[in-house]
Amino acid sequence: MRIVIIGSGPAGLTAALTLRKRNFRGTIDIFSAENVPPYSPAALGEYLINDQKNLLYWQGQDVCSRYDFNCFLGEKVAAVDSDKQYVLTENNRKRKFDRLLIASGSSLHIPPVVKGADKEGITNFKNIFGAQQIKDMACQGNKSAVIVGGGFLGVEIALCLAKIGIKPSILNRRGWIMPRLLDKETAGYVVEDLENQGVNVMLNTEGNRFTGERKVESLVTSDGRELTADFYIAATGVKPNIDFIIDSGIENDGWGIPVNRYLQTNYENIYACGDVAQTEDLVTGEMTIHGLHTVAVNHGQRAALNILGAERKYQKQFSTNSLKELSYKLMVVGKLDGEEIKYKDKGVLRKIYIKNNKINGFGCIINVVKKKM
Repeated sequence: MRIVIIGSGPAGLTAALTLRKRNFRGTIDIFSAENVPPYSPAALGEYLINDQKNLLYWQGQDVCSRYDFNCFLGEKVAAVDSDKQYVLTENNRKRKFDRLLIASGSSLHIPPVVKGADKEGITNFKNIFGAQQIKDMACQGNKSAVIVGGGFLGVEIALCLAKIGIKPSILNRRGWIMPRLLDKETAGYVVEDLENQGVNVMLNTEGNRFTGERKVESLVTSDGRELTADFYIAATGVKPNIDFIIDSGIENDGWGIPVNRYLQTNYENIYACGDVAQTEDLVTGEMTIHGLHTVAVNHGQRAALNILGAERKYQKQFSTNSLKELSYKLMVVGKLDGEEIKYKDKGVLRKIYIKNNKINGFGCIINVVKKKM
């Protein structure tokens, strides 16, 4: 049996390793659009701050040779023929499969309202190349950055930059940061900590247009200000990498692939996992993409077992997010939506949100440990 895996991130690599550990001796082909050994995007922050490559390349840079994987690094899959059972790369390499696992991850999504985002000098923190660019610019003496996007990714980048001596400004179009995760009060605590660490937080401010001919020179905001910095980072959100399945017959909504409890698509021999797979949330029951390293690993393990016929259902998950670089501990679980119940005790702030007579997320609980309340 020949198994083709699209994507070498935590989901795809975990699946491949699980297959080998379950004594599968058939062919495993792994295709990755990035021409680097398999790595973990979740470790990019540690790599930027502490240069910890052992966490980044979490299974070793020689994992493909050690486990006899055919790794086609730098070969982006362009199309899937679900009926004839083959994938086609942009280099016109055709590879047949008996089982296909789509674990292609996600990439930066810049809304079209931000003009000029294709200019040189704009980087991101979604892949190793963006992280390396930021490291290089820091080593060259650059000391200021503008970050467009005040969600989880933008805040994480700002905290990491502050740790390596760069003064970042972060723009967020809403009245508080991380609006999909935090309520206004808790976001205020985070803003206070960001500012104490040297981050300039600009609320109710959108990045409208990057100026410059070939290379970016400034960012014009929604209120007409022109911001300049040594470099610019886009952190406006992510989108699953599924463009190559548009004409494949694999069911999708353009933002993810719905799967059953065995991680199968509408083709029983084609599976999806990680940042591309829409799975049922443990609490809300909604089909969603969690975008978490732990979920990707769980999906990869279960997908591999199911490919081998074990029929193992994936473990339902709930959204969990935490920021390591704050001066206190912050964890967000689930959705901040519904009736608020708040507890403050001995420097600990806990919030539970109730919706439809139940905790809205296992839970919609924010656990903030602050030095001063």
